[in-house]
Amino acid sequence: MDRAEDLQLHNWGSAQAAMLFGGSLIPAALQLLRFLRDVDQHPCLYRGPAVSHAIRRYEKFWLPLLNQHNATSPLHPPLDCAWIWHVHRLNPIAYARDCELLFGRLLDASFKACDDKVSSVDFTRRLWDECFPEESYDLDLSRFQYDSQWVHHMNPEEVRNIEYNLEDAVMRQQGFFYQVSQSHFEDERFLEAAQQRYKAFLHLFKITEFKVFLVPTYDIDLMWHAHQLHPKAYLQDLTELLGRVLEHDDSDFDRSPGQKLDKGFHETCELWLQNYGDVYERAGAMYRGLPPAPILPSHQIPAVGTPIDFVPLTPREVLQVYVTILRVQNLPKKKGDIRVRLKLEKKCSSFKLETFSVPLREGAVWKHTWTFQAEKSTEALKIELLRRHSSILTQMMEGSDVLGYTSVCWEYLLSMPTLSLCGWLPLTRWVSQSNCPSLYVCISLTPPELGPHLLRIINSLPTDDEGRMGMGSFFDRRGCWLTRTVLDHSNKEVFIIRARFSDGFTRTPEAQKCIYIHQGGWEYKNSHSRTGYAPAAVVAVAHQVVTGQESKRELSKQRCWCFFGNTSELLVRASDVDSNWDLRLDLELHGNLGGQVRLVCGRKLDYEVKGATEEEEGGFVTVIRYNLADAPLGKATALFNWRTGAMEVSPQESVVLILLFSSIISRSVLDMKHITVNFNSRRRPPPRSVKTSDEWGSVIVRTAEGGRMAKTMAPFYMWWGMSALVWSTVFYTPSNTMFGALGTGLLITCTIMWFEESYLLLG
Repeated sequence: MDRAEDLQLHNWGSAQAAMLFGGSLIPAALQLLRFLRDVDQHPCLYRGPAVSHAIRRYEKFWLPLLNQHNATSPLHPPLDCAWIWHVHRLNPIAYARDCELLFGRLLDASFKACDDKVSSVDFTRRLWDECFPEESYDLDLSRFQYDSQWVHHMNPEEVRNIEYNLEDAVMRQQGFFYQVSQSHFEDERFLEAAQQRYKAFLHLFKITEFKVFLVPTYDIDLMWHAHQLHPKAYLQDLTELLGRVLEHDDSDFDRSPGQKLDKGFHETCELWLQNYGDVYERAGAMYRGLPPAPILPSHQIPAVGTPIDFVPLTPREVLQVYVTILRVQNLPKKKGDIRVRLKLEKKCSSFKLETFSVPLREGAVWKHTWTFQAEKSTEALKIELLRRHSSILTQMMEGSDVLGYTSVCWEYLLSMPTLSLCGWLPLTRWVSQSNCPSLYVCISLTPPELGPHLLRIINSLPTDDEGRMGMGSFFDRRGCWLTRTVLDHSNKEVFIIRARFSDGFTRTPEAQKCIYIHQGGWEYKNSHSRTGYAPAAVVAVAHQVVTGQESKRELSKQRCWCFFGNTSELLVRASDVDSNWDLRLDLELHGNLGGQVRLVCGRKLDYEVKGATEEEEGGFVTVIRYNLADAPLGKATALFNWRTGAMEVSPQESVVLILLFSSIISRSVLDMKHITVNFNSRRRPPPRSVKTSDEWGSVIVRTAEGGRMAKTMAPFYMWWGMSALVWSTVFYTPSNTMFGALGTGLLITCTIMWFEESYLLLG
């Protein structure tokens, strides 16, 4: 260990020796997250007249009550006042100045455990009613309409004694909860790591003598907020630690390259690496972008009830990974170029990420970073150091040498106090040597959480009335059903979808059209048979609703289907004036579902893709629920593309319901466009699918700075938009093992007539 590494360890140890908030900020951080979630359920508290009312109540009622009675018992403010108090305290210097101006002292906030909240609220409500009988304790927030264009105009007679601009402070904080709302922020392991990093962040101010504009990551910022919400503890802790109180400057929000925030963040990264020997960026703690635009509930009939039950699918646990390759030492005395390759232990044999090549010399530096999401079942990250021969001929004949390799298990990283690993990793070789190369690597991850179900629908042979593959001979036809197979992320057949098409000779009348969803894969009479039968278990049925009086024009403009025992309906309507109406379908949903649900064309909320064109959004439908306790203003629980058959369904959503939606929409468009479906009665059943050890979706690459990606990963980058024909050719074959990786931003060319083929998927 050299002198620089000794100093880095000393700096980290000195930072961790600090005692903050009596020992732990984690309970305060968890309480803060719960409070921010409550506020986020009322968007009117971010801007508009509700903010003006809240500020008035905060200054005229809450602060005087706090000043007079806080010493006797912990008080609990109403939500609107609590929110204004929250943003006021996030500028500790301004808050202390205003408190001194109004009351001559600093008003503190006592930390209250959850089990004390009810009694505290009751006590505060009684006290409030005694002191301010003309003003209700609770502000009815439902009467304020959220308006993003609202601009506050202060009442000329309204006099405020608080100097700090609370309206602007509220607006600056409205996007913070989105950045810290992912589930790993409530994991105590993640918060423990965040607390350690917060201490190191404060110590960095001391090291730099407050001369640098340091920018926190969001795990650090959460702890900083939780600390500031207790003014006296924050004042005492920072005075002892740094000799002064830090002002939390949230006025800079321009993240453009070269601006103050961007420069400050990059300087913070350099100082962190220099003083602690670790990468500053952290998995799950980085900027997520602007919050998606909200989708308000429609005025359709609210749906009540519960979704259909079925045997749950195989769960997926996913974690976010942040990997940085910094430098190398102990290199052999050879010629050529070196690079680092990342692979995974299991589930994705095609996953290969590589750094750019640098000349083979001692102390070679990359500073190369990847961010990706991986299934926990991939088990470990494999790292290889490769050498490219200086001779082109030798390189062509022998390929690259593996100078060393190592493996880092996810379980090992999850057992680390900071959920990370940073330092020299010794590499091993196939032939043992005494002095092997070492890589300086920084890896961090988030605690695993349940990931969405990834499903893909592909065409199958039509089936007869008994569910048997094939149409039979001309003289022995027993009905014809358009049939599709649903695959999960492991290439396992999980559902069979059948839509009645004809009796074998003439198309099915409108009133008899139906869709069956069978749970399970194809069943075969013996191990050698290639003719499959749809499983007997039918978990959902949909019927088209017609009166028999509709004209052909009416049927070409809208279709209505009922399902779940005629308790629910989906109306698919086309535009009368728009030739591209299939890009903008009007979808109306009514009935007995799992709460109020809305179907919105395009990728919305968490699935939103900034800058996507209307054509790129074609076929996508976002499922939004408004009955969830953690998201009463709407949460995207599924995304599907009825054109390509791809879908992503959250664990809290019904997969069967999403399959019904996709099937009904695709069949309706097929009928409304009068698309002809031709069958080859001589087509033989395909080979039976063989389950592989690889899984598509086991890795999703978020960012990769430079470097190379294995060509075999290309199809995985477009699995959402790739046509069903190409996708099934690449993935759904017995001999193909090219599964696993997804990503964004890589284009591939598919020389097929996508439009025509995609509609063959319909029905």
